[in-house]
Amino acid sequence: MARPREFDMDETLDAAMSTFWTRGYESTSMADIVEATGVQKGSLYKAFDDKHDLFMQSLTRYLEGADVAMRIALSEGETPIDHLRAWLGSVVLMCSGQDMQRGCMAMNTAVELGPHDEKVATLLKTHHARASRLLTETIAAGQQAGELRDDLSAEQLSKTLFTFGAGLLGTSKCLQDTIDPAQMVDAALTLVRA
Repeated sequence: MARPREFDMDETLDAAMSTFWTRGYESTSMADIVEATGVQKGSLYKAFDDKHDLFMQSLTRYLEGADVAMRIALSEGETPIDHLRAWLGSVVLMCSGQDMQRGCMAMNTAVELGPHDEKVATLLKTHHARASRLLTETIAAGQQAGELRDDLSAEQLSKTLFTFGAGLLGTSKCLQDTIDPAQMVDAALTLVRA
């Protein structure tokens, strides 16, 4: 009879995710994961096929959390512009504190592994499509309400805001003292307002 798992899978994935997020995939060793999780290497390999499998499950967990956070932010406030402000505000929050130095795990992974890891690229493209769809729906509602400009498609404006958010996350890693996040949110909303 197999012995029961002696660690909490959620806690282990959270600790691994934090380590990969901070250090990147290539710079994280299994010894780093053992130290971060407190789970012995043999137990990790029984639960996960290899380091890449653990990474993919950690990245999936991160993206699921990002999806939930985006849905929550895009439901805050009364109007579509309020929803967009709340979402951009959530991006700004990621640009402060501990996450400022880490940036966005999805973006970091896209740069590090996306060009040569098909599984990672597919997972990130799927996440991007979901996020883009949510933004596009919010923007389309804002266009119908007359709040947002309609000389560009909702999809074009969605791509603009998504790229803005990604840029803010990326630049916050090295330019945190030169960025005023509140000003950046106002500037982004100016781009899409009617």
